[in-house]
Amino acid sequence: MTEDVRIGVFVCRCGMNIAKSVDVKALTEFASKLPGVTYAEENQFTCSESGQNSIKDAIKTRKLNRVVVASCSPKLHELTFRRAVSEAGLNPFLFEMANIREHCSWPHMHEPERATEKAKHIVAAAVDRSKYLEEIGEREEPVNPTSLVIGAGVAGIESAIGLADCGFQVHLVEREPVIGGKAVQLGKAFPTEDCGACVSPRAPNLHRRCLYEERITHDPRITLHTLSQIKSLSGHIGSFKARIEKKPRFVREDLCIACGKCEEVCPVEVDNGFDASLNRRKAIYLPFVQAIPHAYVLDAESCNRCGRCIEACPTRAISLNETAKTADLDVGTVIVAVGYDEFDPKGMYEYGKLKDVITQLKLARMMDASGPTCGKIVRPSNGRSPRRISMIQCVGSRDKDTHLYCSKVCCMVALKHARSIKMMGPESEVTVLYKDIRPSGREYEEYYTDCQELGVRFLQGDAREVSLNDGALHLSVDLKSGERTKVESDLVVLTCGLTPPKGLEELSRTLNLSLSPDGFLMEQHPKLAPIDTNMEGIYICGACQGPKDIPESITQAMGTVARASIPMATGKVRIDLAKAVVDESLCIGCANCAEACPYNAIEMVRPGVATVIEVACKGCGVCAAECPARAIELRHYKDRQIFAAVEGVLRGA
Repeated sequence: MTEDVRIGVFVCRCGMNIAKSVDVKALTEFASKLPGVTYAEENQFTCSESGQNSIKDAIKTRKLNRVVVASCSPKLHELTFRRAVSEAGLNPFLFEMANIREHCSWPHMHEPERATEKAKHIVAAAVDRSKYLEEIGEREEPVNPTSLVIGAGVAGIESAIGLADCGFQVHLVEREPVIGGKAVQLGKAFPTEDCGACVSPRAPNLHRRCLYEERITHDPRITLHTLSQIKSLSGHIGSFKARIEKKPRFVREDLCIACGKCEEVCPVEVDNGFDASLNRRKAIYLPFVQAIPHAYVLDAESCNRCGRCIEACPTRAISLNETAKTADLDVGTVIVAVGYDEFDPKGMYEYGKLKDVITQLKLARMMDASGPTCGKIVRPSNGRSPRRISMIQCVGSRDKDTHLYCSKVCCMVALKHARSIKMMGPESEVTVLYKDIRPSGREYEEYYTDCQELGVRFLQGDAREVSLNDGALHLSVDLKSGERTKVESDLVVLTCGLTPPKGLEELSRTLNLSLSPDGFLMEQHPKLAPIDTNMEGIYICGACQGPKDIPESITQAMGTVARASIPMATGKVRIDLAKAVVDESLCIGCANCAEACPYNAIEMVRPGVATVIEVACKGCGVCAAECPARAIELRHYKDRQIFAAVEGVLRGA
């Protein structure tokens, strides 16, 4: 500390969030008497426009060169206050934040004296640390105007098209042989009751279009990679390097005319996963009628290599000698939209043992006019139409033995199917066994009221077991009223929750993204940055972030387009230099820092010297802790700054 510091302290009441347990007036008076503090005041909401203006005015009129705000978590408003002090002409890194809400007020809500005392220690630590803060600058890095979109469901497709509309090049990567995700299996989708594969209209077209009519395969700015997965990702925002592995399709997309002759001669039959195993398909097959790419694909695990398909193909599009290939992509931003999986209820309610216990996805395939039963609901055990259908809600959701979270869309899936069944066959008896009915979207409540008017029976309680007696399924139900009843059915449908897709954990490690406790991808902040991640330049949308319906997934996809477009449109990104820095005179070249860095932000440019890639560095400090020679420190968390905060805490009041 070489200058005469003039510190201003601004204590926030945060309504009653802080003031209810912390004596804000006493805290402000205490702060005003700390060494180096020349001004202190309290505000109702320091983050408000009037609160920020108060900070700016004080900086100018009282010539403050340090600012401390005692309020909420830095995660919430640190950038807000940095921006405010910067607008007043002060370097943003001469600002310090003291968290007296999450660290003090809330945990000591009923202990006002202890809360106030603790707040004084926290503020004293912030004031002492602020004395040793230094000005830190910024730098610019170029951004490659190309984006990588991982996952080609409705969210990924919307993202890819949106970015292409903005004029950017897009690589759309999908691990399946076709695009569309789960939406193409749903038949009709709420709330519009149209084809789940439909996408919203775009100017100059005003009509809805199905995916197979979409320009996804014809837009020169979109490159589609099916049967492909991300194997590695390195770099940083503006300059990511992705390596993808493309599995062999064994059928050339440019030559295949989808005539079906190969399928006709194929002797191998296996369960059709697209139709939820309600029918069989050949080893070489077209996944569904509207498939994109509209070309056949060969299932290598099922194929017996007989070669009949090769002989039957009129365009010689088939080759059994194809091998996996890799490709390296240079991109500036990444969007992750890998969707979800339906919860597997194996072992629950005799699913997998009794053929007439199915899931909502299997029911959706039956009800789809282009599905295996051409829109007719049948009992898998005998092919007859069921008269009594029961639906069990929250299978794999809101359950301590599976998943505690609500899957959000399950109620609507059941209501959509129940309403459709009653409309197609008023004589059908439909029973919904539920914990709570939660139709949360606009016009969703109408499904519930329509079901009631159509005669759908709703029973609130827990289904305990399903048994087969005399050709009928019997459900034992514990009602919420405390009574127990039995429901006789011809078909039992399990409304299963949404789970993270298979391979998401591995993908998160590849992309260096965080997972939430429920296993989905975690956003940077649930309110302020719901589609950003801990990796700058990587954004998430759709159900891979958590259960959500198609409209919400599309909305998020549009948001990721906007977020990814900002750096690519400007062609550069500004980064602050509050990063790790290496003292080359002390570095011994052990490379411990490079191995420990979770962001791959350190490289050994030459033997014996580590170098920090500033645009990739997040300032986490892992490298500084690992360095045995103490050759690394963080510009905004230097030893003297940390020691000052410790001394302030210990001295306190």
